[in-house]
Amino acid sequence: MKRAVKSPQPRKLEPHTPLSLPVKLVPVLEPKQFKVLYGGRGSAKSHSVAQILVMLSMQAKHRILCLREIQKSVAQSSKRVIEDYILKMGLSAYFKVNKKAEDGITCLLTGSTFSFSGLQDHTADSIKSFEGATLVWVEEASNVSTNSWNKLIPTIVRTTGAEIWVTFNPDQEDDYAYKRWVTGHDPDAIVIQINWKDNPWWNEAMEKERLKTLAISQDLHDHIFGGKPRGKAGILFKRHWFKRFNLGDQPKGMRYYLSSDYAGAPDPDDPEADPDWTEHGCMGMDHTGDTWLTDWWSGQEDPSVWIRAWLQMIRRNKPIKAFEEKGVILRSVDGAIRRAMKETQTFVSREPLASAGSKADRALGFAARAATGSVHVPNTDWGDRLIDQLCAFTGEDGRRDDMVDVCTLFGRGIDLMAHGSLPPEAEPPKPAPFTEKWFRERDAADRAEDEQAAGYYR
Repeated sequence: MKRAVKSPQPRKLEPHTPLSLPVKLVPVLEPKQFKVLYGGRGSAKSHSVAQILVMLSMQAKHRILCLREIQKSVAQSSKRVIEDYILKMGLSAYFKVNKKAEDGITCLLTGSTFSFSGLQDHTADSIKSFEGATLVWVEEASNVSTNSWNKLIPTIVRTTGAEIWVTFNPDQEDDYAYKRWVTGHDPDAIVIQINWKDNPWWNEAMEKERLKTLAISQDLHDHIFGGKPRGKAGILFKRHWFKRFNLGDQPKGMRYYLSSDYAGAPDPDDPEADPDWTEHGCMGMDHTGDTWLTDWWSGQEDPSVWIRAWLQMIRRNKPIKAFEEKGVILRSVDGAIRRAMKETQTFVSREPLASAGSKADRALGFAARAATGSVHVPNTDWGDRLIDQLCAFTGEDGRRDDMVDVCTLFGRGIDLMAHGSLPPEAEPPKPAPFTEKWFRERDAADRAEDEQAAGYYR
């Protein structure tokens, strides 16, 4: 009698998770409470961490939090880069990817979960929901406030073996992440500086962009690509370039110009998102060619509000031209601007200027003018904010630089601006009546009148 042969059981599928990491980052695979990667753009920090977290999620069950200071939507989270690497690594069959950020990503093999959140939205009580997380990735850590760090770290480290991964491009030397892990010494941290030179996948397009930035400014290049923090003195714009004055002390006889960075209507797909900023600035040019910023309006408002503010500035300052940026926003609001001008009988010559090159490229004209010491900024709250924005400007996306865009338009329209007229010489004060000087001037005027009459009758 033949014995029944048991059919072989299929082996449990063991997925292969290949990693592509810069050699410099190999030490982060060793256990450590804090793993800190910092440096300039194009250094593969985020892409490397995304791969490692995907790999770790398949080795054991983890609760993984991906955090940043502000996250208003899924688009602002690191969810996309995680999804991309699940796909690139050929692991889609092992993950369930949910559309909503709050539902996150689940590894079907181990039960690991990824969730995505903004730290600013949490209180000391609500952040307790993070307790029990085993892997935490804090992205753009230079933007994370000290308050957020002080709430997050004690919540995470109470879980035995939990790791906090930190990635950032340095911004200011006094940022929490830079002070704690770069200039400070944390024995519980692996800290690695990584830049474009350490990225084996650095390509020709990235190199071209790096060289363009280097041509604009060595300081700007070292900040963006070299990972150096920017000083408060400024990078592309230097604080000491700008001359300050008190409003009312500006020269007479200036010709005035308006410049605006418009924001469109609120996004219907994201009604809860904060609206973009609209900025209007007024600049006068004196008889020497120096420029004086004398009026400003800022607001996160829809077009009906900022168009009214724009018209009020025209009536107040009577500019010769109003500069604006060509593009989709101008096309969408152009009709409303024309109607408002006609209804209020407020007119100005509008000058749309085309965009060309990067933000930093477009700012060069105004930077060159400022470097000569010919830009005057008033001692006002908006004047302080303007200089702070100019000195913080790097040309990178995601930063608030709308006031810089207004100045950039002034710089690009400088050839269309004319010098003001020479202010009239101030007349000397008249002497007080019945004083010795008053009698002398009266006598001189009488003699001149007598001589003129004598010459007429001669």
